Amino acid sequence: MAELVVALVVYLAIVTAVSIYSRLYARTGDPVDYFIASRGLSGFTSAMTYAATTYSAFMMVGLVGLSYATGVGALAFELAYLISTVAILATLGTKVWELSRGRGYVTPTQLLRDRLGSHWATVVAVVLTAVALIPYSSVQMVGPASIIAGIGGGSVDYRVAVTIAFAVTLVTTLVAGVRSVAWSDAVQGFIMLTSALAFIVWLATRTPPEAVARLADAELLSPLNRFWTPYTFFAYTTPWIFFAITNPQVFQRLYLPRSRRDYVRMVVYFAVFGLLYTVITVLVGLLARGLVELGTLSLGVDLRDRSTWNRVTPSLLNYTHPALAVAVAVSILAAATSTINSIVLTIASMVSYDTVIPERYRLAVGKAMVVLFSLVVYLFALSTPAFVVDLAVASSTLLLPLLPLYLFSVYGLTSRYAYLSTLAVGFPLALGLTYAKGLQLPVPKEVVVAVASVTTYLAVALLERAVVGRRS
Repeated sequence: MAELVVALVVYLAIVTAVSIYSRLYARTGDPVDYFIASRGLSGFTSAMTYAATTYSAFMMVGLVGLSYATGVGALAFELAYLISTVAILATLGTKVWELSRGRGYVTPTQLLRDRLGSHWATVVAVVLTAVALIPYSSVQMVGPASIIAGIGGGSVDYRVAVTIAFAVTLVTTLVAGVRSVAWSDAVQGFIMLTSALAFIVWLATRTPPEAVARLADAELLSPLNRFWTPYTFFAYTTPWIFFAITNPQVFQRLYLPRSRRDYVRMVVYFAVFGLLYTVITVLVGLLARGLVELGTLSLGVDLRDRSTWNRVTPSLLNYTHPALAVAVAVSILAAATSTINSIVLTIASMVSYDTVIPERYRLAVGKAMVVLFSLVVYLFALSTPAFVVDLAVASSTLLLPLLPLYLFSVYGLTSRYAYLSTLAVGFPLALGLTYAKGLQLPVPKEVVVAVASVTTYLAVALLERAVVGRRS
């Protein structure tokens, strides 16, 4: 498909131009500017980079497939994330913004290091975070690559598509750091939303009322059905409702607004963007399933094989006008790269600031880490791993042990022993339960990990306080 190749070239040119232009406003050689834009972004730019970082290939690939296969319960699942995130941003997030400005935080783990007074304890969180984010980062390359390869008619190979995502990641992060990332995110967020709107309008005009009736007959319009049991709902939502706290790439976004007014605007604009994009994405999956049930479409998706759910969007795009298919494919690439470049930049900043790197080498080490982490994710993505929703949930589950560390550190309940105990208990538990095969627990493993982590932290912290109180 020649249109796809042309569109990819144009997209790469725009992203590169925006990144280079943003460099004019960067303080070259300043790691604080490179990693958090000197805390000087507007509310609109902060909102767009938060939204583009959050809403990734998971949405137009994973959530469309999930909605197609399981019904409207996918909407409840994703709205649970949005509502909880807005609530967190309006409460704890405000406190984080104040702390970052008052204490000069650049990275999420600096908050932990400041409270604990230990570099080495923080290094553990840095390493575990980087490991946990590899599967989620790979989603950002797998998602768009599967779409581009699926609609390209062989003009763009899967591995070439993954390589394009890898190249965009390097360009947007290395040129001017978070400034080039945030400015390109604003452009990419616009591409994501406008393409999604055009996609759902096209699909809705071709969906007769009978298709909706078929959805009801298949029990896909009920929030609870054979797939969306209360057990499954809590298994999926538990990691995601704490996403704003446990995922460092979005936690660090709270440092960027230049004023309290800009922070409030960031939250409001993000909420609007998130609601629109979520509803559109779920509707795409539902309407596609209605047309398949009606016999109008054949997408070749086996509902019993979760790995085929990724094919819903690329198969659906084969029925659209080539221009629309290309626009949606590029929007998915934009969503994916806007997430992965934020992740690699945050991981790089954590390594630079929260290990034992001398101050004069921070920027050089940070850029080297951008390349190294991107390369690791790139190689992981080339293996074409499993269903993107499962990968995303797995990463979020592995990050759950960080929940009490950040949550209680923001409000001053800190303890080095509680910190280390929580990581020692929570991360191995999350890793074991995530990759254990055939294990059935009375409650979802995600709930087990969250409860175990919070309980361990509180128990050890309160015990330490009691012991110190007796001694004094």
